[in-house]
Amino acid sequence: MSVRRAYILGWIFTLLFTILAARTAMLQLVPDRSLEEAAFRQRVSGMGVEKIRGNILDRNGIPFTNREIKYMALVKTSLMPQSEAEREKVFEAMGVDMPDGLTSKSKPVLLKISEEGRDALKNLEPDWISVIGSLERYGNDALARHVTGYLNRKDQIGQSGIEKAYENVLRNNAVFEIGTITDAAKDPIKGFGYRLKDWSSGSRLNVRLTLDYHVQKIVEDAMDNHGLSGAVVVEDAVTGDILAMASRPHFDQDAVEKYLDSSGKELFNKATAAYNLGSVFKIIDLAAFFENEEDIMAGDAGADTAGENTGDNADPAGAGGLSDVYRFFDGSSYGPVPFAVPFDVMTGYGRHVFTDPDNYYCSGAVDINGLTFKCYSYYEGGHGSLDLEKAFALSCNSYFIELGQKIGYRRLVDMAQKFGLGSRTGISEQDVAEASGNLPDINAYHSRADIANIAIGQGTILATPLQVADLTATVANGGIRNRVNIVDAIVDENGRTVGKIKVSEGRRIISKETSDRIKEMMEAVTLFGTGTEAVTG
Repeated sequence: MSVRRAYILGWIFTLLFTILAARTAMLQLVPDRSLEEAAFRQRVSGMGVEKIRGNILDRNGIPFTNREIKYMALVKTSLMPQSEAEREKVFEAMGVDMPDGLTSKSKPVLLKISEEGRDALKNLEPDWISVIGSLERYGNDALARHVTGYLNRKDQIGQSGIEKAYENVLRNNAVFEIGTITDAAKDPIKGFGYRLKDWSSGSRLNVRLTLDYHVQKIVEDAMDNHGLSGAVVVEDAVTGDILAMASRPHFDQDAVEKYLDSSGKELFNKATAAYNLGSVFKIIDLAAFFENEEDIMAGDAGADTAGENTGDNADPAGAGGLSDVYRFFDGSSYGPVPFAVPFDVMTGYGRHVFTDPDNYYCSGAVDINGLTFKCYSYYEGGHGSLDLEKAFALSCNSYFIELGQKIGYRRLVDMAQKFGLGSRTGISEQDVAEASGNLPDINAYHSRADIANIAIGQGTILATPLQVADLTATVANGGIRNRVNIVDAIVDENGRTVGKIKVSEGRRIISKETSDRIKEMMEAVTLFGTGTEAVTG
């Protein structure tokens, strides 16, 4: 062998030895949890106790999850007494049934017990049972269940809500395991006892919401105390933060399977589902009117006509034509003229001249192209004489159908879009599911009857309770619409922000003067209108 080749082989062997020595030193000096875990499981026969997850917190760090203490009885089977009567006595004291086929060679058994069962064990002091204290993920008094969601009980993986959306954040891969030292035949070796190991991957991360625990509790208590079915959303008008979101009926997060075939829709979050908007749309009517009042009073349709068939050959009797005829319930009729032009209406109560929005007579219904739109006061003969404030306070459909005709289709739809109807609020971008609702196309063919439906929130208009809360919050905020948030941030165990989720932004959609006028109208609803129970109730 040449000297050159000998040197090369020598260097190779030296390099291999150095690598082997470095690896040995690393195994000895540098902690490696995966190797420790593997070694532990080779010599231990055990079982998982639970997987530890991060918390879901309110805006102030109060947890919605892991609030209640639970007790688990660890049955160390290899230490069980031979007497079956003695074993049964202990199980009876704990308030649980003894598992079938339990022997000294069985794996350790973990049983959930009550606080009373724990106290009974303290008195008996059996050396073959230990009590482990832990935290219940949800519990009987859990709040915001439709928001937090629930876990798959088998693998403890999020299946809905925040639990599912932020699974990768909340899952810490921390596992508590209990085991006993076994021989090659997997039989427990007496005298070596049991081991509880914590396989944690580091500090836990939590998801902090914008919800306020105390506001959420007030809302849910009120719904439960009054037996209400529906949804409540509370939004901070200044910031756009959702402070409470509740849906009833709700569900047991630890027994979701009970509701899978239920007709009660317990798993359904009504707060983010879309429904017919109804009279809430009259707020949109007011905003569109106040923002364009001068033009509307002057008869300017704002380039808006009912339908597209408005040329020289248009059929005056066609749907949406400008010759649509409007009739009061008593049969008197009038054409679509501006408010500034007076016309007479004969009613059973005498002659009334309609000259402006503050001088209107509701006889109970309006007939448009043969379609009768009834006010809820129809069977009482109508609301009678109304001004704008009283019409809004009493939610008079006849009045707002008339007002909607003067405002125009495109102005109404445009204002609804500005308030966010027909689009998601933004919590969907924070991985919280929500419906977008529905608005008709602003450029769609439309008739006077379509405008009538829109003006009172009927027809194809759909909105979620969340959108309604945002609509009213915008009015309360002086006409500035904020980005809606329900998730604030990802935080560590010390509350330090490690990832910001919340987006703070807002833009003005109506003037402050308009919002102030609408707020006065909304106050009138509670003082002498349809919402007096909001004050007295």
